[in-house]
Amino acid sequence: MMTALSDPALRVRLLVAGVLAVCALLLSAAGTGTGSPGVRGTEAERRSAESGIAAALDSLMAEDGITAADVRTWRATAAGKPTGRIEQRVTVGRAFLSLDFNHGLGIRVAQFGARVVGTEKTREQIVAMHIIRGGRTIRTVSFVTDAGR
Repeated sequence: MMTALSDPALRVRLLVAGVLAVCALLLSAAGTGTGSPGVRGTEAERRSAESGIAAALDSLMAEDGITAADVRTWRATAAGKPTGRIEQRVTVGRAFLSLDFNHGLGIRVAQFGARVVGTEKTREQIVAMHIIRGGRTIRTVSFVTDAGR
């Protein structure tokens, strides 16, 4: 009499499924991934990372020919209280390559435990890049295309 577990193919599948489940649990428990909630650190480390991210962003903007006059910066609020997020609105010309900028920014902020997520509003010609560190958005940069540039 042959039972379901005596089938060698079924045993292999069950073994593989078990190993994959254990791996998934281990990865989940480890909190892997850039910008995961495990990347918090002390207040001094947070300030240092945010300062480094701001410097990387400013440097990349300068390399793309974006001047201080093109950038408007403010601290975001919700219900009249500060959220801790910095927002920027940047005016760019039609030749601005947001995909290249997003890629370059992602590489530069990764060393600070952050990542970049981009969103696009096609009709309004706005591309927003959200810099995420420790599971929260710390900065949003919105690039607005100026037809006259």
